[in-house]
Amino acid sequence: MSLDRYNKIVDLPKDFNQIKIVPYIPSPTDIDYKRGYIVRYFVQKANDTNSVIYEIRKKSIGKLSDNSFYKIVSLDWRLIGDREDVKKSNSSSVRIASQIIPKIQLYLPNLLQFHKK
Repeated sequence: MSLDRYNKIVDLPKDFNQIKIVPYIPSPTDIDYKRGYIVRYFVQKANDTNSVIYEIRKKSIGKLSDNSFYKIVSLDWRLIGDREDVKKSNSSSVRIASQIIPKIQLYLPNLLQFHKK
């Protein structure tokens, strides 16, 4: 069945738009490392906790934030410091974010991603 036909059959809300999510992998800059952290943004379908989790750019949040079909979360990701301190800090950020996107820890298994001493 085509998407057009499906949309005609079901009664979708007037504000429903097929949104294309563009995944993003951040590349911390020297300024980010000087600051010590970056803010990362994630999105997942709201009605399916097993759906794919995407990391997105900050500018992509605008079109998704007004859409109740998606859950969005941001988290601070520590970049510098002692390895164990960075792991603890990032683990805490992931734990807080998991209140909105429960399985985000599966997406972020490497708590030292982008780490620099």
